[in-house]
Amino acid sequence: MSSQIDLELSRCARVGCLAAAPWVVASLFLLVAGASGHNWMYALAPLTLTGAIFQYRLNGLLKGPSAILGLYQKQGALYARLGNGQTVAVSASTSSRICANAALLKLRPLTSRYSTYPVVLLSGKRITGNVSEDQFRRLRLWLRLGRTQHSFE
Repeated sequence: MSSQIDLELSRCARVGCLAAAPWVVASLFLLVAGASGHNWMYALAPLTLTGAIFQYRLNGLLKGPSAILGLYQKQGALYARLGNGQTVAVSASTSSRICANAALLKLRPLTSRYSTYPVVLLSGKRITGNVSEDQFRRLRLWLRLGRTQHSFE
């Protein structure tokens, strides 16, 4: 596709809350299970709360060496700018989810089979998100139509 993608992510509390939501739900489950007589479940709650804080910092505040600060397309490949200053060629995993106003991407570096970078993108006219609406639309179309490796349905 001829449209260049250069997506700069910005800090967004909504995105941080969305990224931390599964960890918060797990924490609530552990607290309820602990209250119903399984006291050992209380010991796991700090771990899930730590996971929630980590995801909030990573995706909402864009802090940390593996935080994705931007995405851009160059010569048919997608690159991620990381919080540690590196630029890494990535591909979106088939477990990524894309909809009209949001994308939950699991980006896999092309040089590694085991590490991934989770990123939450939120954009829209009525929603204040972490990416511009125009650039998000370009990325979404490129991910769905512009590649031959994977197709997101």
